[in-house]
Amino acid sequence: MGFALPNGAQVYLASDYETALPFTAITNAAHAVLTVVGNDKIKKDDLVHLSSGWTGLNERVARVSAATATSITLENIDTRQSAQFVAGGGAGSLRKIKIWTEIPQIKEVASSGGDQQTVSLQFLSDTVQRNINTVKAPRTLTYTLGHDPALAIYPLLRETDQRQDVVAFSMFVPQAKEKRYWSATVAFNEVPHTEVNAVETVSLVLNMQSPAMTFYKEPA
Repeated sequence: MGFALPNGAQVYLASDYETALPFTAITNAAHAVLTVVGNDKIKKDDLVHLSSGWTGLNERVARVSAATATSITLENIDTRQSAQFVAGGGAGSLRKIKIWTEIPQIKEVASSGGDQQTVSLQFLSDTVQRNINTVKAPRTLTYTLGHDPALAIYPLLRETDQRQDVVAFSMFVPQAKEKRYWSATVAFNEVPHTEVNAVETVSLVLNMQSPAMTFYKEPA
């Protein structure tokens, strides 16, 4: 059993990437291995943002556990479920994240979505209905920031909002010794919320595009 407070956590936006590197194949493995050509930039412990024909892998953010000129291994990216990750498929590209920029002055955090959607089914002979799982609702993270237009993150958030690019995000929770990675599109509302005797705030909404977060524990 383990748990920790999020106090002291820091959240970052990927503000610069290397040029995309194509991969032509990917293994079905507990730590997926990509086949590449001429890799000379991506090294062990780098963070990469994936684009893949496998929807369960597309837009994931992962840490590299091994890299050569012809192969890259993704730590904790499990592609063994062949029904979801069909063997021979999944080719795409990956981009190394060059720069992370902190999102400072986070006052409140809220999350929503991710709940299981269902469809009800009843046959003629049934006396009760049953629910069948379909898809999960989209996930959204909302951050309330202390308003300060002089912060370096403001122009980055404006640009990301305007372009509607899918970008990587990370969160480090020091008490849990855990790093978390995901990707999202941004909706940045820089009009301050004003209330008497309260700090003015703005809102940042992240609509998750990665099918899941990726988690990595740091050494104790």
